[in-house]
Amino acid sequence: MTGPILKMAFAAGLSGLAAQPAAAQGAKLKPKAPAGASTVTVMVTNSRKSDLVQLQAADSGSVSWKRVLGPLKAGKQAEASLPKPFNCRVNLHGTFADGESMDASDVDVCQQKTLNLTD
Repeated sequence: MTGPILKMAFAAGLSGLAAQPAAAQGAKLKPKAPAGASTVTVMVTNSRKSDLVQLQAADSGSVSWKRVLGPLKAGKQAEASLPKPFNCRVNLHGTFADGESMDASDVDVCQQKTLNLTD
């Protein structure tokens, strides 16, 4: 493979946690996503100097690629909806306007909610 390796950053977000006010008695909290959701949303940050043309994902071990994001300007970020396979693991392939590409294998998108694309 030529080009840089796709680097990922996991944002724990501990500093962003705040106590939530108690829910009104009898009120139900709405879950972020249904338990059987077929996609998972992650925040993608393009920290490269080149624009992202597209980001593709496939279940780990599969060759069925699906476009999940693109285009994304250098220095910008956007949410991407990725397929949520049974074991939460996907392969990622990004292509950039400068002709470079990046690959990452077996990424756990259920645990890793932030993807940082770097040179």
